[in-house]
Amino acid sequence: MTHRKYHRTNRRRWGSLPNRMLLIAPAALAEQMEYRGWSNRRLAKYAECAPGTIDNLMNGRTKGVNNPRTAELICEAMGLPLSLVFAPEKSSTACHTGMQSNAAA
Repeated sequence: MTHRKYHRTNRRRWGSLPNRMLLIAPAALAEQMEYRGWSNRRLAKYAECAPGTIDNLMNGRTKGVNNPRTAELICEAMGLPLSLVFAPEKSSTACHTGMQSNAAA
């Protein structure tokens, strides 16, 4: 009988995940894309993400991106500051913690 070795990864199942970045200035992003003549597909290639990600951002079907690096690359391609176009999403646990501390005061 042979024993199987289970593959172990360094990836944590529920560990700290990168912050989701919310698109706060879709008009500025669209304006820069039009000005530079960039398509959604071209921006997706530069930002190393799926074309559907950019399509969904531009059409309002999604409000942000899961990978902060994608947000950085989008802003880099358009020559826009990250803080103007994206903002980190507040986690629900941080909101609840803040509410509890305010209620205790």
